[in-house]
Amino acid sequence: MLPDFDDMIDVANNIGNNKTLLALKEAELEQLLAEITNIVTDDVEFWVNKKPPSMAFIKSNYHLTGIDSEDNYPDYSKAILRTLRLEIAQLKGDLRRDELLFQVYRDMIGVWRTQSANERGTFLEQ
Repeated sequence: MLPDFDDMIDVANNIGNNKTLLALKEAELEQLLAEITNIVTDDVEFWVNKKPPSMAFIKSNYHLTGIDSEDNYPDYSKAILRTLRLEIAQLKGDLRRDELLFQVYRDMIGVWRTQSANERGTFLEQ
């Protein structure tokens, strides 16, 4: 049995759309992390012993938890980072599901082609 080609086109479109959205969300996260890095290295509120935090500390703390002082920096909170990361995870899951479904459709076509060739061979031998 062959898959519906309209369904295959829809799945291919979903894959393309999800790849685009995923790239945009990942770029948004990278931009947000870069801005967090700039804030915590420039604002003395985040300095330790009159020195800006190291990149290792920034990556292991602020990039994961965001900036807690939401009064001054509400756009860099833990909730915003978590939401963005959840959206990325959901897009990756949807993309993987659609890629697997498309592969199953392709495999179904391959099986059909083999079966058809075998039936033609049997028909020709008679």
